[in-house]
Amino acid sequence: MDYTLAILELIFAIGLIATAKISERYASNKWKLLNVGPVIIAVLLVAFVGWDWLYTGVYVAAFIMMAELLVDKKAIRKAMSVASACIIVVTMILCAISPAYHKQDFAADFDKAFDILKEHYILDKEKGIDWDELYDEYKPVFAEATKNSDAILNYNTWQRFTREFYDGHVSYVINNGGIAVQAMCEDYGNDYGLSLLRAADGRYVAVNVEGYDNCYSVFDNIKDFEELKYYIKDDAEANKLTLKNAGVKNGTVITAWNGKPIDEHMEDVKGKLPPQIFQTPDRDNEEFYRPLYAAGGSEDAVSISYLDDEGNEKTVTAPALGAYLGRLYETINILDKGINITNLEWQDINEDTAIIRISEMAYDQASYSGSDYSKMTDEVRSKLSEEKARGVKNIIFDLRQNGGGSPFMVTGVASLFAPEGEHIYSYCSIINEKTASYERNGDGKYPVGEALSYDGEDLFADGNIIILVNAETVSAGDDMTNLMSEYPNVTIMGFTKSNCSCQAVTSVSLNGASFTFSAVPAVDAEGTPMIDSGVDHVGKVPIDVIVPFDEKAVTAIFESGEDYLLDYAVKYGKFKKNIASK
Repeated sequence: MDYTLAILELIFAIGLIATAKISERYASNKWKLLNVGPVIIAVLLVAFVGWDWLYTGVYVAAFIMMAELLVDKKAIRKAMSVASACIIVVTMILCAISPAYHKQDFAADFDKAFDILKEHYILDKEKGIDWDELYDEYKPVFAEATKNSDAILNYNTWQRFTREFYDGHVSYVINNGGIAVQAMCEDYGNDYGLSLLRAADGRYVAVNVEGYDNCYSVFDNIKDFEELKYYIKDDAEANKLTLKNAGVKNGTVITAWNGKPIDEHMEDVKGKLPPQIFQTPDRDNEEFYRPLYAAGGSEDAVSISYLDDEGNEKTVTAPALGAYLGRLYETINILDKGINITNLEWQDINEDTAIIRISEMAYDQASYSGSDYSKMTDEVRSKLSEEKARGVKNIIFDLRQNGGGSPFMVTGVASLFAPEGEHIYSYCSIINEKTASYERNGDGKYPVGEALSYDGEDLFADGNIIILVNAETVSAGDDMTNLMSEYPNVTIMGFTKSNCSCQAVTSVSLNGASFTFSAVPAVDAEGTPMIDSGVDHVGKVPIDVIVPFDEKAVTAIFESGEDYLLDYAVKYGKFKKNIASK
């Protein structure tokens, strides 16, 4: 809250002292604003910024000033104003000398999380983590953030630190959303009116270009990032159609950035790019999303070379419009969002195809806190029976942007489609009760404990199943993809494979934030952690069909606003049915 509230309240207190005689001479209800104003400001700041216990004296002073309205004697009111001013000044002095104010110990937070992480992170061997090297690299930066009370540096450093693990379950979440948005705006730089992606033919193309229908505009109000409006440049309105007027559109091939061939630009910025908004442990997934982050920058304007409709190379100077975070966030969402229906809802696509949306592995609170998903399984079984009765031969599971959840929901759904008989979902590892840690055997693998199994019902043996995934299909979403990939009638499909992070997590509470990491091993029969990538950054969840991100995909997604992956899956299902009928 800084000293903003204290200074404002002090101004009101001094104003009440100075105007005591004047307000009596020139009676008016408007003078009451001096008494009520401090409380209004205090309430608003507490509501939007939060309660600060060090500011208790300032809050009390505000109410003392308002209480003056109940006192008739001028001398008493003046004494109350003087007392309020004194309380505010004392509060400001206490804040100035208090080590708890403006001196958050970011380095201590890092030490706390690092020590717990080093002791309990269960994929350090698989990820090739060098704990000493990591500490030596990051501790000085957190110390600098502490020294300079730099919350932005602290947040950005945490994001870089978590990305060292290539693990979708390692994350740092700050309670102050405003700090996070400001940090990301600084990290991702300026918006020049477009995002970049690498097409299937290897060329880089413009997407989500400013000025086109179905595309993000720098003037859009994004629910999650309303602060973006403060970053809009003064001349953004005049410059917003720079790219469109030059003929740059969705799918336009970009050949150079600031005079450097685009391939060289991508290679140069590779090690300088900010952390991706979400973790991409699989190398191919990382490569797919990386170009998006190269479209922001620190310059006030960039020169962009491109091929026009006739194949001629042209160059346009694109001024910065605002913060790139908004366009980046929306481009990812346009690419990754699933069908817009509720979790576990079915929708008929055509006479023989239906889709079921699973955006999270959660059914209701009662089941999520336990392991009994029989009610949900009965519901899905009943709906499946209805769909089969109407002639459905293709079912599409939409697991795009599935944030994970309960493994028991995974088996509750998968069991209906699994071949008959017992299936192993995963094995638990055995915890050392004395150390409260999962310790490895001499061969580096985890001791294998109880198996989590389920029985298959094979209720759709004669049909085709397609599972749509992307790099935001994580945790239990990864589990379901991995399990069902083994069924003979299942095809996994997407622009990328799933996230490839499945270990159970724990969380460490920090000062105004939380740190989450993989802490409970889910292993195979040999004691090897399942699904997660290793030092090779190759995730273990298979994918059967990588859908080409080509010109047709760009046009459908960014020009027409279509669900290209879903349409592709429907056509693929018909193709498989025709092949089977022959």
